[in-house]
Amino acid sequence: MPDGAFIVSRDPQNSRDILFQLAPGQNAAAIPDIQLTVRDDVDRALTVLRMLFPEGDPRFEEYFRSLLSLAQVGLVGPVAQPQLAARALVALKDSITAQEGGRVKNAYMKSLGLAALACGGPVLVTALAMQVIWPQFAVFRNFLFLATGCMVGVWLSFGTRKVILQFSDLSALEQDRLEPVVRLFFAGFLAVMIGLLFYLKIVEVKLGSVSSADFFNRSDLALLVGALCGLSEQALPSRLAQQAETLLKSGK
Repeated sequence: MPDGAFIVSRDPQNSRDILFQLAPGQNAAAIPDIQLTVRDDVDRALTVLRMLFPEGDPRFEEYFRSLLSLAQVGLVGPVAQPQLAARALVALKDSITAQEGGRVKNAYMKSLGLAALACGGPVLVTALAMQVIWPQFAVFRNFLFLATGCMVGVWLSFGTRKVILQFSDLSALEQDRLEPVVRLFFAGFLAVMIGLLFYLKIVEVKLGSVSSADFFNRSDLALLVGALCGLSEQALPSRLAQQAETLLKSGK
């Protein structure tokens, strides 16, 4: 078993960082791959912890000490055990995910739900008011119902896509890094574009006895279409881009 290639300690200039220094006599080009992998994996895990816990949170210190200890086991001294450290790191990440995953997911769902309520509530009220006061503007009203349904669908989408969180999800639940309000508006505008495609009869869809042409006469259908758009928010951008490409090619 090769000697540990590093000296591993808490960074004296940053208490939330781990300092990896080459051990005396070590050649950087000769460091075993498994030790480099352990160092990189520890670095990535530490990045997640720093993003997950703010400065001063005691939970960070608890997990940090465990992470520092296993890094020292795997990378330091003549009896370094990188394989053992790698397994310990997997176990630590699983433990952190089990303890923190529910809190992180519920907090995000609450913030996304509140954002959907704040953004979709006024839109829904406006749509209902138009239905009573200006029934002749059914098309515009149903676009508002479409946007409202989409925001509900976006909230449901997260719950269905992220049933079980992974360790890397704890610091960034959504890969595109969009904030809840931005995500809702982005998906809402995409849903409106879908509605425009129906309105202009560029796209026609029929399921059973229901046709996309009914979208302009039925508010319940507009809500449903919006919710389905929200549920498939991850696929909407690529689908719309494909549709746009098809339209442009056919127009040549």
